[in-house]
Amino acid sequence: MLQEQIDKARAEIRTDGYSMSIGEWISLYENNEIDIHPEFQRFFRWTPQQKSRLIESILLGIPIPQVFVAQREDGVWDVVDGLQSLSTIYQFVGIIKDEKGKLVSPLELESTKYLPGLKGKKWDDSENQDDSLTTAQRLIIKRSKIDVSIILRESDDVSKYELFQRLNTGGSPL
Repeated sequence: MLQEQIDKARAEIRTDGYSMSIGEWISLYENNEIDIHPEFQRFFRWTPQQKSRLIESILLGIPIPQVFVAQREDGVWDVVDGLQSLSTIYQFVGIIKDEKGKLVSPLELESTKYLPGLKGKKWDDSENQDDSLTTAQRLIIKRSKIDVSIILRESDDVSKYELFQRLNTGGSPL
């Protein structure tokens, strides 16, 4: 009886996964191949300090938690978990748009514990290059990897919402 229940539930979810460079994540967003605004997500919940710590982690080579996405019929990925990390990266690079499609001001970093020199840094400040990351620093970020776990479109329709609920138990209230 229990094994039948397990087998049935496992058959409802099909997944795949691999590592992708942050440059690839940026390309997905620029080409509208990823949707970071699914109806069950929360947009921009992190503080500037939390966002700066993520960029610090990437620059220091600290692994970033994986991102969970669900593949839609049209092949586009809906973000199920990892919105805060991806939106931080997209805001820092200067490409993120709000819910109304308006470009959000690029993220200006704060000082962090291990990299106090991040204070005031931007991805690329055309008005003051001293406030920009160097090309080498931007390449470190673009070449860094984030794992993705993909719920394939063959999965049951409620799977992505169920996964979101399980991943976010105990998180910030919606």
